[in-house]
Amino acid sequence: MGSGNLKRIERLYAVAEEIRRHSPRPVSAPRLAEKFEVSVRTIERDLVALRSAGLPLYAVEGRTGGHVALGTETRTLLTLSAREIVGLLLAVRTGDDHPFGDAARSAADRLAGALPDTTRTELDDLVARLRTAVDATPAGQRWRRVIEEAVAESRVVNITYRDRHGTITRRAVEAVGFYGSGSGWFLIGWCRLRGGRRIFRLDRVERADLTAEVVSRRDVDETLGWVPGEVVIPS
Repeated sequence: MGSGNLKRIERLYAVAEEIRRHSPRPVSAPRLAEKFEVSVRTIERDLVALRSAGLPLYAVEGRTGGHVALGTETRTLLTLSAREIVGLLLAVRTGDDHPFGDAARSAADRLAGALPDTTRTELDDLVARLRTAVDATPAGQRWRRVIEEAVAESRVVNITYRDRHGTITRRAVEAVGFYGSGSGWFLIGWCRLRGGRRIFRLDRVERADLTAEVVSRRDVDETLGWVPGEVVIPS
């Protein structure tokens, strides 16, 4: 499952919790859109998805109207099967060490915690039948999190980078996005040392320090430039 889908799952959970916190007072779609920094149309689609998933929502008409959650249940009811949840957990826990992987794991855990008791019991039974190899935590994970923050906030990050020849340089990079390929994950950035666009393999970053400098967001594809094969947004 792509990071976009995982991000939406996390937002759906947050939207449901926001409505619950305000019940019995209604919360309008424009207010939710402003809080979560998305369009009203996106929130309306989210509300439809939550209703389809079993969340008891009803609309209140009028100037102060909005959406209210019925009942006192504190967990979002989701009509996902135990097998679907296991597939999601495996995807985010045993996949590549991809950008926003920690957020994906957090979202998957919260999603599992929102399941009805019967589905959760089946999930626990299936998980108990799985085994994975124990691997050490990647040494660059700490720096990856710094770079994730730089990308998310369009900030400059200072990195110590080891190239394929083993040469180490210190660079100020305008963080633009991430590029994934069969050889790993890369930071897409504008390198101030070289005065041009570059991609940096995340596992070659030896150190990353976030700066306070926020820059104008560059176009991802223009900054990425040419790479072998077709490039798409994950879905």
